[in-house]
Amino acid sequence: MQAAKPTVRNGYIVRAGRGYSLDELREAGLDLRVARKSGVPVDMWRQTKYPENIEQLKSIAKTIIIVPSKKRKKE
Repeated sequence: MQAAKPTVRNGYIVRAGRGYSLDELREAGLDLRVARKSGVPVDMWRQTKYPENIEQLKSIAKTIIIVPSKKRKKE
C-alpha cells in the first residue's frame, strides 16, 4: 500500500486522511475492535461524519468475516 501524496490547495498542503471517525464506524455498524483487527484505519481525534465515508465503511463491513474465538474449557 503506497502512502497518499498530500494535496496542495491555495499554496497550503492539506494532509491525507488518517482514518475514519468513531461516529462513522458506529453509523456503519462496525465495532472499534473489529475495525482495527480488520485493518480499517481509525482516527480517534476526528469528530466529523461524512456520508461518503459511511457508505465506504458499509461496503467494507460486508466483506469482514467475524470468526468467534474458541472458548476455553474450565478444568
